[in-house]
Parts: sequence; C-alpha cells; structure tokens
Amino acid sequence: MSDPVAVVEALVAAFNRRDTVAIADMLADEVVCAGIPLEPAQGRDATMAMLAPFLAAEAVDWRILAIAANGPVVFAERDDRFRFAGKDWTSVRAAGVFEIDGDGRIAAWRDYFDLAELERAMP
Repeated sequence: MSDPVAVVEALVAAFNRRDTVAIADMLADEVVCAGIPLEPAQGRDATMAMLAPFLAAEAVDWRILAIAANGPVVFAERDDRFRFAGKDWTSVRAAGVFEIDGDGRIAAWRDYFDLAELERAMP
C-alpha cells in the first residue's frame, strides 16, 4: 500500500476490527508512537503494548472526520469510540499525524488529545 491516506484508513479499519496482527503489520519496525501529552513508545512491540488497553475494548468504532496528506505525512481528525465491558460507548476526540515510510508502513504516529477526556473514557 503506497498511498499514505489509504495506509491510515486501513489502520483505522484494523483498529475497528481489533485486528492486532494487521495493526502490527502496518507499523515500521522502529515506529515512534506518541499519544501527546504522554511519553512516546519506541518500536513496534512497545507501540503495540501502548495500544493494548484500547484494543481490550469489547468494540471499537474509530471515525475519521477529516483526512489530508502532504506527501507521506497524513493528518486525520478522528472520533475514537470504545465500548468496554459493562459500560456504554465512550468517545475521545483525537487528531493524528502519521508519517508513512517508503515501504508503506507507519514510521511515526502522533495523536493529540485531551488527557482528561481520555482518562474519563477508559475503564
């Protein structure tokens, strides 16, 4: 997949399926993933560990509200919805910046969000 927008759309689709194998396959080996204002994860394994609490939801429904690319850099405004066991749907507004490498993998992923909103959404 060489179209950077298509890579990000595929990532969102994999998240919605909670498909950890597909998500991991879309990440470069040395990916840097930062949920700003939190500390970044360095590498695929650390990134997957950071994403694990979100993928533990019973259901995930990320919605892309706007998406644009400038070469290999993609900006995606999202509404990230989660339903955790015994809870109603929760939502976190996020703006993600993704850098896609020459192999069509995500080399950098920076999500910007309100930390208090995230904390209210998580179990």
